[in-house]
Amino acid sequence: MPLSLRALDTLRAAAMLAGLFFHAALAHSPLVQPFFPTADASQAAALDLLLWPLHLVRMPLFFVIAGVLAARSLARHGMAGLMQRRARRLLLPLLVGVPLLHLAMTALIQQAMDQVQRPSPLLRWLRQADELSLPLGTGHLWFLYYLLLFLVLLWVARLLLPPGAKAWLRALPLPVWLIGLPLLLTPALATVSAPHPAPEGLLPQFWALAAYGAYFAFGFLFGTRLQQLAGVRVLALLGVGGGLALAAFLALLDAPRAQAGALLGAVSALASAWLTLALIGLALRTCKRQGPLLRYLSEASYWVYLVHLPLLFALQFACMDQPWSWFVKLPLALVVTLGLCLLSYELLGRRLLGRRLPDQARASASTP
Repeated sequence: MPLSLRALDTLRAAAMLAGLFFHAALAHSPLVQPFFPTADASQAAALDLLLWPLHLVRMPLFFVIAGVLAARSLARHGMAGLMQRRARRLLLPLLVGVPLLHLAMTALIQQAMDQVQRPSPLLRWLRQADELSLPLGTGHLWFLYYLLLFLVLLWVARLLLPPGAKAWLRALPLPVWLIGLPLLLTPALATVSAPHPAPEGLLPQFWALAAYGAYFAFGFLFGTRLQQLAGVRVLALLGVGGGLALAAFLALLDAPRAQAGALLGAVSALASAWLTLALIGLALRTCKRQGPLLRYLSEASYWVYLVHLPLLFALQFACMDQPWSWFVKLPLALVVTLGLCLLSYELLGRRLLGRRLPDQARASASTP
C-alpha cells in the first residue's frame, strides 16, 4: 500500500472509532443534555471542550478520504465499476441498516421510558406521550445516504461539465483550496445552529450537501496531491489558523449565541476546514507504518461504526440509575461496546462485508 493511502486508512479508522467515543460522551455533555436520550445525571463540562472540536473534523475527514478513494476507483474501473462497488459497500448497509436501526432504537427508548428511574430530560418528556412514535430517519447512518448522493452528483457533473472545466478544477492549487473551502462552508454552516446537527432526515438538507459535498469534492479533485499538506510550513499555517478559529468557535458556543449566523458559521468553517486538512497532513507525515493491531482495527472499524449505536444506548440506559461518576460510566461504555462490536465483527461482520475488493485491498473502504 502506498504510504499516502496507508496514512489515510489509519486516519479514517481513527476518526471512525472516534465516532464511538463521540456518541458515548454525548451522554455526559451539558450542552446536549436536554436533547439526548441517554443524557446521564453525571455531567462533565470539560467534555464539551473536546467533543465539539472533534465534531468539526470527524465527518469532514470521512468525506475527504471518500473523495480520494472514489477518484482512484473511478480511474481504475470507470463510472459503472465505481457505482457497482459503492452500491455493495454503501447502498446495501443503508437499506438494511436503517429499518433495523429504527426498530432497535424505538424498542430501546421505549424500554428506557418504562424502566429507568433517573431518566434524561428527553425521556421524561417522551413519557408524556401516549405512545412512542419516532420519525423514520437515517440515524447515524446518514453519511451513507450523502455519499450515495455525492456519487450521483459526480456522475451528473462528469456528463455535463466540459473537459476544460474539469481540467481547471483539477488544477486548482492548494492556496486556492485553503481559502476556498472555508468560503464554501461558511454560507452552509451559517444556516444551522452550532454545534451543527446530524442531517438524519430522509430529505437531503442543503447545508449538509454544500458542506460535506465541498469536502468530498476536495478529496476527489486534489487527492493525488495531498502530500502537499504534509509540508512543515503548511502544517504550521493550518495549525495556527485552525487553532485560532477553534478558540473563537468555543468562545461563541454558549447557549445565547449558539444560533445560526454569519459569525459562528465563519469561525466554524475556518476551524473545520483548516484543522481537517492539518490532520490529513499530519497523518501523511507521521503514519508510516500500520502494525497488525492497527490493521485489524482499520478493517473492523467500518463494521464497528455501523452497529455500535444500539449496543451503546442499551448499555448507557442500563447504567443511568447507577450513582457512578461519568469517569466510570464513559470508559465502561466505550470498552464494553467496542468489545461487543469486535466480537460481532468476528462472528458476523467479516461474512457480511465480504472480502475486500481490489481497490479496497490497497486502502480500507472509502466509506466511514
